[in-house]
Amino acid sequence: MDAQTRYDTNDVPPGDRLAYWRESVCASYVQLGCEVEKTPEFRGVIEIAKHNVLSISRVSGQQHRVRRRNRDIRSATESYFLLSLQTSNVSSVSQFGKTAVLRPGDMALYASTAPYTLQLTDDFSQTVVQLPASKLLERLPNAELLTACRIDGQAGIGKLVGENVLAFADHINSPNAMLQALVQDTLIDLIATGVAAHGSHKLELSSPEQHVMLRAKSFIRANLNDPNLDRNRVALDVGMSVRRLNDIFSKQDESISAFIRRMRLERVSADLSDPRYAQQTISEIAFRHGFSNSQNFSTTFRNHFGESPRSYRARQKA
Repeated sequence: MDAQTRYDTNDVPPGDRLAYWRESVCASYVQLGCEVEKTPEFRGVIEIAKHNVLSISRVSGQQHRVRRRNRDIRSATESYFLLSLQTSNVSSVSQFGKTAVLRPGDMALYASTAPYTLQLTDDFSQTVVQLPASKLLERLPNAELLTACRIDGQAGIGKLVGENVLAFADHINSPNAMLQALVQDTLIDLIATGVAAHGSHKLELSSPEQHVMLRAKSFIRANLNDPNLDRNRVALDVGMSVRRLNDIFSKQDESISAFIRRMRLERVSADLSDPRYAQQTISEIAFRHGFSNSQNFSTTFRNHFGESPRSYRARQKA
């Protein structure tokens, strides 16, 4: 599914610009809060192309702050990573107690599953790539440790990745569905390369509990195709009791079992949107990602996404 949209605050009266911008940001990315000091003079533009796997946008405007809050996260049904590539002026990305200051060419990754703040200056512009968390974690299991780390876009791998992200972004609108899927995969590979190359020396953990959480999540993602994966196996892998590990997960308002279920659903939904799997049945896709009962899967999918797997797949193809 491709949809290209432009949001421009000049299209609405000055008194309505802030509300319009908030709605535009949330429609383009994930649920967020926006704080603007220069409300009457505020100007912002978003040009976004949403593809079946990821979305690419160009955003510019005046000074403001964007915040992903805990209440936004609790209401979310899907998990994403976002990569901001600065194209003019300066901005900053803060998450997990770290802040990356971005100048033209620089990039930083951030996750929709935890609070973050973007501080944007006057006359800024960025290219933003938003992709399903599962797609990046397949390539880079420790990606959550590498958020809010500045990727230097002035030289080396960072410069190569940044230039190619911009180049591929201009060629992703191919009418050939197979080619478009391959280009999107290449973009995700590029992002994983850039993040991995500039994050290896920044793997500081804010707490032992965060280390345990990341290790447990990595084990879960690596074993989602096993229908016998459960909270007992996860706890055994990290060397902790089920009760204690569940207590750690509960600090993010989710149990171990709920996280396993959500990750499986996200893998299934990604494949249902991917034209490369169009010839596979819904049951084949579900079983590949660890579901063992078709009826239970359908009910779980509907409860999570608000529609049946068949309806979801048809809507993505529409």
